[in-house]
Amino acid sequence: MPAPPPGRAFDNLVFLGSEWVTAWAVPTSDGIILIDAMDNDEQAETITDAGMRRTGLDPTAVKLLVVTHGHGDHYGGCGHFQRRYGIRVVMSGEDWRMVETKLEFDLPAWGRPPKRDIAVEDGGKVALGDTALDVIATPGHTMGTISLLMDLKDGGATHRGLLWGGTAFNFGRQPDRIRRLQAYIDGTARTREIAARQGVDVLLSNHTGWDGAAQKLAAKRPGAPNPFVLGKDTVQRALTVMHECARATMGVWNA
Repeated sequence: MPAPPPGRAFDNLVFLGSEWVTAWAVPTSDGIILIDAMDNDEQAETITDAGMRRTGLDPTAVKLLVVTHGHGDHYGGCGHFQRRYGIRVVMSGEDWRMVETKLEFDLPAWGRPPKRDIAVEDGGKVALGDTALDVIATPGHTMGTISLLMDLKDGGATHRGLLWGGTAFNFGRQPDRIRRLQAYIDGTARTREIAARQGVDVLLSNHTGWDGAAQKLAAKRPGAPNPFVLGKDTVQRALTVMHECARATMGVWNA
């Protein structure tokens, strides 16, 4: 399917995704942080790179590329940005180890994993210029999945956003599936508490179908409420549903 148009979800957050997977650009005072890299170099060039140009961003300003987890639909386009712009790649230490040793999934359409670069862990930050993204370990989807907390500007308002790094339980045939699902259960519970303390009112995904990013962009209107702002209660309910779905799955897998 054709990629939806790129666009600004917030003043400092730009959607650059396909109908399947999302890349997000975070402009800062000292360049751009890119979150995820699409499936391969072609998508990185024709969707992410071209989308930045269409929205007034300069791709040569990308300095950091954060990979939320070590699956090829999120790291596959790293090579394009590394070769063309010399960017640094950030991933959790756990998922660096995974992509260096044994890929959990691999498809011919996915680009090759990047070489180990910057490792981040729970409680760390990805910082550039005037912007810092807070890292939360949310294992399960992969054991090194990270999620990101960030301040999002919308005119004169500031919202607290959470980008959840890995959603689906696509590890049901893995020998460590129970350990991973328990990690997901624990991670959603912990993240829900953090989101409540920090007043998170925006919940984002790295897959367009999970957060409806393309539809929300199409619905944005000047002077109207931003459809990406769900409200604190809705974010809490969403994290509760994620947590309870994982618990229900655990019941089935243990049956």
